[in-house]
Amino acid sequence: MQTAAEVEYEGYLRWCRVRETIEFASRMGFHKIGIATCVGLIRETRILTDIIRSHGFEVYGIACKAGAVPKPEMGIDEKCCEIGVNSCNPVLQAERLNKEKTDMNIVMGLCVGHDSLFYKYSDAIVTTLVTKDRVTGHNPAAALYTANSYYHDKLYRTEEQEEKNGIQNSGNGRL
Repeated sequence: MQTAAEVEYEGYLRWCRVRETIEFASRMGFHKIGIATCVGLIRETRILTDIIRSHGFEVYGIACKAGAVPKPEMGIDEKCCEIGVNSCNPVLQAERLNKEKTDMNIVMGLCVGHDSLFYKYSDAIVTTLVTKDRVTGHNPAAALYTANSYYHDKLYRTEEQEEKNGIQNSGNGRL
């Protein structure tokens, strides 16, 4: 907590999250940094790797499709293959970085749920640098900023949707 508070204080409105992550890792005395990345963010992960290495860290990365297993073999509905046949494997990502004994791991755009599994199985502490949101350019806060305008009808549950889906109205019409 002390190190996090110092990094927050010194970098407040001055450092981007990449710099804060490097400062935190350095001040904690970490040497090995793991990166669990989505294959869709390989380019960004390579840039991040170069930056982190320039600060003297060892970097170990693993993409989400490592140990690829076809989705149907995992009991996933065939229709899900329309966006890719092979399943992501966040547990294997965590296990591989655990094997390298990383001091800290960084999540780069893992899908919702996949990120949760990675956090659960990682032995090292984890921070997230990129939160996947393909619709908003990986900026999920954009939907919150526009929740009372453009995204209102896309985010708030309406009575019409509740009736269509057979959902009991909670009284306020919102999730």
